[in-house]
Amino acid sequence: MGDTAGTAERTVETGGRAPSSDTTPRRRMPAWLAGIIGGIVGFAIAAGIVGGVLVGLKDDLRDAFIRVLLDDLNPFTTSEIDRSAEPVLLGMRDLARFVAAEAEYEVLVDLEQDVKYLPGWLAGSHLALVVNGSVESYVDFSDLDADAIEISEDGTAVTVTVPEPRLADPAVDLESSHALSEDKGLVDKIGDLFESNSDARQEALSQGSDKIAQAAVDSSLTERARDNTARTLEALITSFGYDSVTVEFEGRAAD
Repeated sequence: MGDTAGTAERTVETGGRAPSSDTTPRRRMPAWLAGIIGGIVGFAIAAGIVGGVLVGLKDDLRDAFIRVLLDDLNPFTTSEIDRSAEPVLLGMRDLARFVAAEAEYEVLVDLEQDVKYLPGWLAGSHLALVVNGSVESYVDFSDLDADAIEISEDGTAVTVTVPEPRLADPAVDLESSHALSEDKGLVDKIGDLFESNSDARQEALSQGSDKIAQAAVDSSLTERARDNTARTLEALITSFGYDSVTVEFEGRAAD
């Protein structure tokens, strides 16, 4: 009975809970160790994120890496160094040209160079070149003075005298000009291995330019330029309030 009562009393004193039999004190993790573990976990998470991004870009990165590696290892990799000087201004002049008309031309130049007593397959050349170019017809106003314009006494009519239209030198379009065929003999082909010879092409371009210039002379380009110049001057001068405008070209009245 005495023992039972003592047990009951101890039970009441502990609030109805039996005291724990584990009386060993718990040890806490050192702060430095917790910091190390936390750093490792954070690094692992960051590495996982970066790895996921790299997996998505692995193809592009691999290709870029391979390209860089091949460029570094390739002994024949080329590079460009620009040592060109800045443009130097040689001169400047004022222009007073009125381009009144322009014509575009295309001509086929067929040149054949034969070597006497030798067959064509051994020596000689044959070049068929299509030459494209244009010619402008212009009126030069740079020499006009006050005497070139006459106003009637009543102030309603104006007579303007201007130079005759001229034809500019042909402008050959090198980009659109092209060779249709080019045959060379064996001797000429061997010579090209040691020295590039473009004399035949230059000769073809020169002949093409001459043919274009002659075609412009034989055409109605100058007449068209004359008409366009007259209409332009008439519209310009009448806008100043004049009723009548007459344009003459070196004493020849325009139609």
